[in-house]
Amino acid sequence: GTMADDSDDDRPGPVDVTFRDLTPENEPDLRRLNAVIFPIRYSDKFYAECAAAGSATQLAYVGAELAGAIACRLELLPDRSGALLYVMTVGVLAPHRDRAIGTRLLRHALNEGSRDPFLTHAYLHVQTNNADAIAFYKKFGFVEDGVARNYYKRLEPPDAAVLRLDLREWTPETIRGVTYERFDPMAQ
Repeated sequence: GTMADDSDDDRPGPVDVTFRDLTPENEPDLRRLNAVIFPIRYSDKFYAECAAAGSATQLAYVGAELAGAIACRLELLPDRSGALLYVMTVGVLAPHRDRAIGTRLLRHALNEGSRDPFLTHAYLHVQTNNADAIAFYKKFGFVEDGVARNYYKRLEPPDAAVLRLDLREWTPETIRGVTYERFDPMAQ
């Protein structure tokens, strides 16, 4: 089967997930997930920026367990005419892969970004040898927009493909199998 359709083969289909905003209470979950998946140790600033991106950053839970997350940052354009949605990480723990969790996290973030008229594009970096990830993003309409040389300090190859998507051309879609638990700062 292709990554585009999880239903045409023997693997289990999409699993029901709960999406939650990043909060001080679940930030330790995201830190643990990132430590397992990514070869980079992220700073406190990274997590502050994730939270500042509001609902574009989401944690996906299967039951009580964090299964995956998308971490985004908002970047103002130099002339302040708009902003970009920078996708910092999309990660799903190995036992939960091939269940359309990453697909739904990315679609959610693009839906959120496209609803904000101030945001013009989404973009991200992928290691140039990561063909699977590049193909995954292209499925959503991302296009390659050059290479950032020596982007990764401790990875080989150190170069990153830059992928970009025009949020003004993104059509928001309802995402199936997701329950949203919105963070209400007033609720105790």
